[in-house]
Amino acid sequence: MEALTRNPTELLRIVNMAVGGVAIAGGVGSLLNHSFSSIIIGIYEVIAGAMIIFLEVRTPTEEHKELVHRYASFMHSFVGRGVFYLLLGVLMLNYYTILYICGTLVGAVGVAYIVLHFFRMVEPPSTMQAPTTDTEAQPVWQGPTE
Repeated sequence: MEALTRNPTELLRIVNMAVGGVAIAGGVGSLLNHSFSSIIIGIYEVIAGAMIIFLEVRTPTEEHKELVHRYASFMHSFVGRGVFYLLLGVLMLNYYTILYICGTLVGAVGVAYIVLHFFRMVEPPSTMQAPTTDTEAQPVWQGPTE
């Protein structure tokens, strides 16, 4: 616990893994309701949760960062990840009480990440940092500085 207070970026990685686990649980809960839309949403939530956990468990290499940057660059910023978590949480808000709880938790983490974007209190963990190999590349949310 003391290591987490000294290094809040590790706490953020744990929170991201927890969000992935809750997203998988919400996806399984959505799959229990046998309608076409709930099955599609459940599959999406399980895949998104698994990808979130996969991105957080392994220490990212530059190749992994480039791959994520190419296909999901929003995962490299607090506001992008926050909006993604918020939308993922809203998708869970249906059918069962446990899904309402899961959706509220994921959505609350999303709102907290959006707030962290505007109040730079914590540096993002290594899993949320963009690749450094391309000096010409700019994140989507920043314009040229010249």
